[in-house]
Amino acid sequence: MDFRGHGKSRRSPPYRYKDHISDTIAFVERNMKEKTVLFGSSLGGMISLMVAAKRPDIVKAVIFGDANIRSANVHETMVNYHSYWEGWRRLACYNGNTQDLVKAVAEMPVNVPSQGKSKYGEGLDIISILNRSTCLRHLDPIVLCDWAKGGEDAEAFRNVMQGYEEELLRRITCPVLLIQENVKRGAIMTDGEVEYALSVLPHAYHIYIEEYDHNLGLYSWKKVRLLQAANTFLESLR
Repeated sequence: MDFRGHGKSRRSPPYRYKDHISDTIAFVERNMKEKTVLFGSSLGGMISLMVAAKRPDIVKAVIFGDANIRSANVHETMVNYHSYWEGWRRLACYNGNTQDLVKAVAEMPVNVPSQGKSKYGEGLDIISILNRSTCLRHLDPIVLCDWAKGGEDAEAFRNVMQGYEEELLRRITCPVLLIQENVKRGAIMTDGEVEYALSVLPHAYHIYIEEYDHNLGLYSWKKVRLLQAANTFLESLR
């Protein structure tokens, strides 16, 4: 499912964690006749954990792809990736033709010291840039407003985080597969996050896929390792 403000879903603010959590619960209750497996990466991963914590009666298991788990690390990501949040917010407002948008995405200034590049398009092929451009076409710019401000604005950070209750993670009793990627390639889930997750989730498994970045190989279609991990985990639930 696409969250509100994303993809083909309606643009209906606000876009807080609590809104995505309640939307996901409503979707599962309406469409699934039995407990379901939630697979989410990035924002979707964090939402999946909260749904599992708050509604264990509807979640069979969670597949969690590269994301933060601790609230403090979400704030750190807002700070470190500010150039991304602000750049994408601005480009999501773009009304020109696709060719010009693709060029603007490729030339979008970025400043994340660990990445060592100054423009978003550096190191990416045209299909990856075109894919990002298409995503931005279907994104409500308001989704990113508080993300762009949250690194310095405490109220904006609190607004985004409404509904994400870190202390509830210990309530999760279903199996969880944690898929960690390479931070040197742009992933955000650190070893410290993994260690913390394994300490609070009693039935968690962890796999590290070195060749993946934050997008789990989905943008590049290099999905073999992801499918291997997900399918093996799912088979174990039978």
